[in-house]
Amino acid sequence: MKRIILLSLIPLLFSCGDTMGKYEKAIADFVQTDSKGTKLDMNFNVEKLEEVRHVTVADSIKIITDGFNIERDKLMTSLEKTVRLFTENLEKAKVANRPSQVMIDSYQSNIDKTNERINALRESVPKELAKYENRDASGILTIVFRCTYSVDEPITNKRVTETFDFFLSPDGTKCYSQKRIKK
Repeated sequence: MKRIILLSLIPLLFSCGDTMGKYEKAIADFVQTDSKGTKLDMNFNVEKLEEVRHVTVADSIKIITDGFNIERDKLMTSLEKTVRLFTENLEKAKVANRPSQVMIDSYQSNIDKTNERINALRESVPKELAKYENRDASGILTIVFRCTYSVDEPITNKRVTETFDFFLSPDGTKCYSQKRIKK
C-alpha cells in the first residue's frame, strides 16, 4: 500500500520540479546572454527562486492610467498657470495708457488656445489602453519571480551572488526583463 502511494506521488514531484526548472531555464538563459545575443557559460546556479506575483491586465491598466494621470495633471497645472499669466497681461493691456488692440487680441487668442488644450487634456485617455480592449482583466501578462543566484563573472572570474526580480512570460518560457533587488 505504501508503495502505491509513493509511486503515485513521484509524477507529482517531478511535475512541480519541471515547472520550476522551466522558470530557472528562462532566467539562466537571460542572465547568461550578453547584449549582442551571445550565450555565455557563467556557471549559473539558482540558490533561491520564489514566485512574487502575477501582473494582470487590470494591473497593467492601472499602472498605465496612474502614470498618464500624473503627467496629465502636471501639464494641466502648467497650462492653468499660463492662462493666469495671459489673463493678468490681458487685464494690464486693457487698462494701459494706450491700450493696444493687437496685444489684447493676442492675449485673448492665447488664453482661448490654452483653454482648448486644457479641455482636450481633461477628455483624454491613454492611447496604450487600446491594446487591452476586449481582454479579460484577470488575464496574466507577466509572472514575477525573485531569484537569488550565483555566477562566475566573465571579466573578473570571481563568483558573485545577486538577487533580481525577473519578469517572465505567462508560460514561463521567455524572460522580458530584470530588476535588481537592493538588500
